[in-house]
Amino acid sequence: MGFLLLIAILSIVISVNGKKIDTIPASRQLYNPNLFNLLSGGLAGTISSTITSPLEVIKTQLQSSSTGIGGMSKVQGSPIGVAKEIYKADGITGFWRGLPPTLVGIIPARSVYFYSYDLTKNTLKPKIGLGSLNAAISGIMAGFTSNTVTNPIWMVKTRMQLLSDTTVGQKAYTSYSDAVKTIYKEEGLGGFYRGITASYWGCAEGCVQFVLYEKLKAKLVDRENNRRKAAGMKSVSKLPPLTLFCTAAVSKCVATVTTYPHEVARTRMREQARSGVFKYNGMWQTIGTVFKEEGRKGIYAGMGTHVARVVPNSALMFMSYEIVQNWIRTENKKTLAMREDLEEKQRGRRWGRTNSRTCFTK
Repeated sequence: MGFLLLIAILSIVISVNGKKIDTIPASRQLYNPNLFNLLSGGLAGTISSTITSPLEVIKTQLQSSSTGIGGMSKVQGSPIGVAKEIYKADGITGFWRGLPPTLVGIIPARSVYFYSYDLTKNTLKPKIGLGSLNAAISGIMAGFTSNTVTNPIWMVKTRMQLLSDTTVGQKAYTSYSDAVKTIYKEEGLGGFYRGITASYWGCAEGCVQFVLYEKLKAKLVDRENNRRKAAGMKSVSKLPPLTLFCTAAVSKCVATVTTYPHEVARTRMREQARSGVFKYNGMWQTIGTVFKEEGRKGIYAGMGTHVARVVPNSALMFMSYEIVQNWIRTENKKTLAMREDLEEKQRGRRWGRTNSRTCFTK
C-alpha cells in the first residue's frame, strides 16, 4: 500500500506542476503533441496486438490452473498441445478470443501509457534530466495509470480467453456482454478489478523496459554519430526502424523475464471461482500457492509463449510509435517553414505597397 500511495502522490504532483516542454513554442505548434501521443500509441498497440493475438490466447491458457484439468491435462503444458485443444473447442476463431476487448482497450491503454510516459518524462526533465531515474519513474507512472484505467477491459478479455470448467460451476460465457453481466452480478464492481495488484507490481516491468530502451537508444545514437563524425558526415538524432525494433525487443525481453511471475499471478486471480470459492486472491498469496503446489515450473508457466508474443508485439509497438512521432515532428517543421515563408512574402508585398505609396506621395 505504501508503494501505491507513493505513486498516487507522485501522479498528483505531476498533474499539478506539469509543464509542457517542446522544442517548438506552444503558439507555433500546428500539431498537438499530446493528442498525437495518444493516437500514435493507440495505433501502434492495435497493429501489434492483432498480429500476435493467437500467442496471447495460448499463453493465457498456459498460465491458468485449468491446464491440469480435462483435455488440457493431457498436453502437459505444451504450447502446441494447448493450441490443439483450443482449436478443438472453438476452431480457428478460438485463437482470437478476447481480441474485441483488446481492440477496444488497446487504444486507451497504449495511448494513456505513452501519454503518461511522455508527460512525466518532460515534466521531470528540468528537475532530474533525462537519465535512468527519469525513465524509471516515467515507466512506473505509465504502467500505473494505464492499468488503473483499463483493468476492467483486460479482466473481461482474460475470462473470455480461458476455457471454463463447468464441472466446478464455472460458466461458459456466450458473449462479451454475457461475461460483463455475469461478472457484475456474481462479483460486483470489484470483480472487474481482480488482478489489479499484480498489474501494479507489473509496473516494474515497464520501468525496467523503459530504462533499458532509453539507455540503448542513446548509446546507439552516440555510436552512430561518432561513426558519422569520423566520416565527415552530418550527425543524426534518430535511429532507423530496424534498429528501433531490435532495441525495443531486447529491452522488453529482459524486462519480461525478470518480472514474469506477476503475469501468472494476474491470470490466476482473474479466473472464475471453483464451486463458488476463489482460490487466488492477493498477488503474493497467489505466487506462494502456485509455487507450493506446482514449484518453479508453475510460476513460470507459459513464459516461452509469452516472450514469443510480447517481444515482437512491444518491438512493433515501439517502432510504430517512434516512426509516427518522427513523422509528426517532420511534418510540423515543414508546415511551420511553409507558413513562415508565406508570412515573409506577405510582409514583403505589404512593404512594397507601402513603399510605392510613399514614393508617389513624395
